[in-house]
Amino acid sequence: MSLKESNLFKQCLKSSIQNLINWSTESEYQQKKIKDLFKDVQKFIDYVENRFDFKTNYPFNKLYLWLEKQSCEECIEYVVSIMMEPYGKITEPLVNQMSSDEDKYFNIPTNRKVDDLRSIIKKKYKDILLINFDKKENNKKFWFISKNKEEPRIADRFEEKGSELEQPLAIARDIKKLYSKLLESKKNMTIDRFLINNSDLRHVVRRAFIIEKFPYSEIQDNTISKNIVPIDMLRLKLSFFGALKFDPRSDKWLRICMFQGAPLPGQLKNYDDQWVYNSHS
Repeated sequence: MSLKESNLFKQCLKSSIQNLINWSTESEYQQKKIKDLFKDVQKFIDYVENRFDFKTNYPFNKLYLWLEKQSCEECIEYVVSIMMEPYGKITEPLVNQMSSDEDKYFNIPTNRKVDDLRSIIKKKYKDILLINFDKKENNKKFWFISKNKEEPRIADRFEEKGSELEQPLAIARDIKKLYSKLLESKKNMTIDRFLINNSDLRHVVRRAFIIEKFPYSEIQDNTISKNIVPIDMLRLKLSFFGALKFDPRSDKWLRICMFQGAPLPGQLKNYDDQWVYNSHS
């Protein structure tokens, strides 16, 4: 990595601190996450400035491995975004590869065996297999579609009506159910024969075969647990739209600021490419 490239990374990293300082929320849950993030980002900056040599091979990979051991998940994602965003020459040619040919992988390989599917689930969903869905806290929520806006909503299975309208979004529970059915089936049985008697699990059979090829294609969490925080999924989605600051009003909805600091039409001839890290107000 050249000196210019490493200095750009450090500059963006340090400039972004002001954004963290200005994040404001009434949510105690989110306040703690911001506090932990701020502390870890400062620790990372100290490491980068005083103890890390960018002249090493694959510096970003080594920094990422350091982050995995030394910082919270928020900090890891925060820094990874800065590893990509300022380097258009690297990231822009990859844009055309970001879409997925869904039709190519959507069909279930029915000639595969039950034993193949068992192995995939044991490897790709090992944490989910440890969840006991007989416990209420692991099966507490259900997702449905609102009548007026047709938007996803979440409710308490044991306190609210409507669970019969549940959407097939309880992937962890359904994967666990699928695995139990697979254990009861013969190893050499083909998937088409298995689905004849278990057609209700077709959606997760398909997902398991997709994740075999694409490790980041699946949510590795229990989306119906007592502790699920829908706002984390919201923040992920909204970040793709350009949201910079998040002000959670509860664990289910939030206010956001989009494109703060972006150049106005009259400034487009002369502006800082890294404006996103310099928006202070």
